[in-house]
Amino acid sequence: MCVNEPMSYPDDVTDANAIPGALSAAAIGLLTNSTLGANISVVDRNYRLLYVNAHYAKACAATQENLIGRSLFDLHDDAQMRELEPYFHRVHAGETVTYVRLSQIGGLGSRWITVSLSPWRDSAGQVNGSVLVSMPVHELKTDAEALRAANERLTSHIDNSPLAMLELDNRLNVSSCSTQFRSLIGLDVDPVLGVPVLDVLALREALTPLASALARLQSGAETRNRVEVALRHASGATVHSEWFNSALTDASGRVSSIMSLVQDITARTLAEARLLQIAMRDPLTGLSNRRALTERIERALQNPDSRLTLLLIDLDGFKPINDAYGHAVGDDVLCEVARRLNDIAHGAATVARIGGDEFVLLIEDEISQQSLAEFAACIMEVLKMPYMISDTQLQISASIGTAQCPPAPVNSVELIRLADTAMYEAKRAAKSRVHLVRR
Repeated sequence: MCVNEPMSYPDDVTDANAIPGALSAAAIGLLTNSTLGANISVVDRNYRLLYVNAHYAKACAATQENLIGRSLFDLHDDAQMRELEPYFHRVHAGETVTYVRLSQIGGLGSRWITVSLSPWRDSAGQVNGSVLVSMPVHELKTDAEALRAANERLTSHIDNSPLAMLELDNRLNVSSCSTQFRSLIGLDVDPVLGVPVLDVLALREALTPLASALARLQSGAETRNRVEVALRHASGATVHSEWFNSALTDASGRVSSIMSLVQDITARTLAEARLLQIAMRDPLTGLSNRRALTERIERALQNPDSRLTLLLIDLDGFKPINDAYGHAVGDDVLCEVARRLNDIAHGAATVARIGGDEFVLLIEDEISQQSLAEFAACIMEVLKMPYMISDTQLQISASIGTAQCPPAPVNSVELIRLADTAMYEAKRAAKSRVHLVRR
């Protein structure tokens, strides 16, 4: 282990001037300056202490006089020396080494210190030993470890959370993101970090609502907001997402970063769409129901230039079929009526069932009186054709009332009421007739 023969030293080597080698007066003053707060020592190549300052001696719970001439083997156990010797070997080869370790000196327990080892050279430039400077960093190290552990726990919680996390800088570039976010859009981490978030997502969907929400945070107009966005996964699938965004400001009040928590709401959105579809559909025929028809009329009436024609159809002779053959057969007849009306409409009109045997066709376009009369006559002819239900041939007809808008503005309830009045006029005159009410 010892690479040189032991060197001889003056008896009183607690005096810095007695340390062999070329140390300037300034260096001696620096080493002996007790205000540094650093542990300073000089060690020869045989690991014997040539000099220690007061801080070093205090850390060892000893006096400077008692430490001079002692070996590091006296202060450290074998395991510690096996850890330290490679650093000294590098210094003996002329290298300066810095490292952090747990110190056990002085029976104070384990304390983190940072150590700088530099070659101690004589006037000829030969390395005679090492200059060791150490500083206590226990609080910094333990705080850093606590912060690292807290960050690891937070990262673990985020990665195990159903919410995807995305952090943006004040220019809306992605500074960090969780694995859930990358999975959400089907991208790896490398193409994401440092890229503007809208560029990351732009190829997947029009992101105007998200862009607007982030811009409001970026400008300071809002501190937090929420927005729903339809994203496009790398596989091509649509991902419905809900974004909870919040802005972090610095001491001057300027936005420094934006945090987004993103939830995949695809299942919920599709379920809501299915429920809405159920709520807007007649369960027997699959046609639009009264609610769907009403909402469609109201949307159309928001346009002042809209032209609406509504035909309300009431089946004649349907009740006797129900009474004679039962509701199951009656339901089959209603389903066949729905199919025939859909065929007649050819997608140019909305077909709805609004009552037991009442159906509606809504035309959202200009239609002449003659074309309307011909269309209504065609409906009556088609509905009069025989119905073969369970090997039984049945016959029904229809009375039709129509209403149009404009000239007078109406709402959905009034338009349906007008058509209903016209239908009853047709029934009173004679069944299987068409009656027009124009406002």
